[in-house]
Amino acid sequence: MLLSLAVALFLAVTLGVDAAQTKPKTKPRAGKIAQMVTISGECTKLTHAGHPVEGCKTILVNMNYSTGVSGYWFMTGNSILSFAGESARRIEQGSGNAVQSIERVFLADTSNIGQADYAAAEAALGFCRFGDVTRRGSMVECVAHTQAGVYEGSFVTDGTPPKLDTFQIGQ
Repeated sequence: MLLSLAVALFLAVTLGVDAAQTKPKTKPRAGKIAQMVTISGECTKLTHAGHPVEGCKTILVNMNYSTGVSGYWFMTGNSILSFAGESARRIEQGSGNAVQSIERVFLADTSNIGQADYAAAEAALGFCRFGDVTRRGSMVECVAHTQAGVYEGSFVTDGTPPKLDTFQIGQ
């Protein structure tokens, strides 16, 4: 339940801020579709602005918005770090591997949900690299450089089939 509340509030913040350095062609509106893929495994590294973070959860969420933005969410008990970029800037590298360009990071303090400044967005230059997440041992690695420092997340899948949810935003 707490994860659902955090996801809903983080969605509102994420959609309220441009997800790329350039202005998107369309803005999210009520009734837009989002797809959430939840992957299980082990978070092996999490860094916020150059500082290591402990307590990373055993799930990784990939959000795909109808606006063309894709985000990779690394979570702890009190934070969500999202690496976001235009899905059109994804390059398939053969044999199930892909690289996604990252243009922005979002950091939410879920222990302060409801506060005006519980989430922040920052322009970034980076990438997320991932393989077939249905295979045990597949990696998802994200690195983004910002003015505040380097944000990093690494996750190893456990082979459990991902959970897919599709829903409308802003109803």
